[in-house]
Amino acid sequence: MLAMAHAGFVFLSMTKTGSTAIQRRFDAHAQLVVRKPPTMKHMRARTFEQRVAPTLEAYGFPRESYELVCLVREPVDWVASWWRYRARPGFEGKPRYTGGMAFEEFAEQVLAGELNLGSSANFVSDVDGTVIVERIYRYEHLEDAASWMAERLGVDVPAPARANASPPRPLDVSARTRARLEEHYAADVEVYRSAR
Repeated sequence: MLAMAHAGFVFLSMTKTGSTAIQRRFDAHAQLVVRKPPTMKHMRARTFEQRVAPTLEAYGFPRESYELVCLVREPVDWVASWWRYRARPGFEGKPRYTGGMAFEEFAEQVLAGELNLGSSANFVSDVDGTVIVERIYRYEHLEDAASWMAERLGVDVPAPARANASPPRPLDVSARTRARLEEHYAADVEVYRSAR
C-alpha cells in the first residue's frame, strides 16, 4: 500500500498484479509505504477504510480528498500466476509447492475450496459488496496506471520493471476448467471487465 493522498490517491496492492513493481517506482514519493508483512502490504479496501483512512484524515487528508487505486488481473490468469509462483525453487518441500503439479490439479484444489487465494471483488469492496475503489486498472495496463500516478505526482518515473515475477511455465487449461474457474470467480470477472 502506498499513500499519496497529497497527490489525490492511495494505491492498494492486490496480490499477483505487479504491485511490487509499482511500489519500487513510487515509494520515494509516498507519504506512507507498507511493504511487510504481506497481510498489511496487500490490505483490502475495507481494511484501508477502517484502519488507515482515519489516520490520513487526522493529518489533514479527508477520505473524499483522494481516490483509491489498484490493479486487478483476469481471474484465470491470476490463479495461474499463483500456480507459477508456488513452483519457485524456494517453495520446494513446502505444503503448497506446485512444481510437479499440473495446472488442472491446482485449479481443482481452488474449486474444491482447499485453497483460498482471495478475490479481487472482495479486495475492492466494502463489507456489503459495494466496490469502493474508484480507479481500477487491468494488470496488462500497468504502464497506464503508472503513467497516471506519475502525472498526478508531477514526476517523471520510468516504466515499472517486472518485479517478483513467477518463472515461465506453459499453461494448459481445458475449456471446461476455464469455464468453471470463471464461474467460481464470477464477481472477479465482473470487476476485471469493468476495469480500465
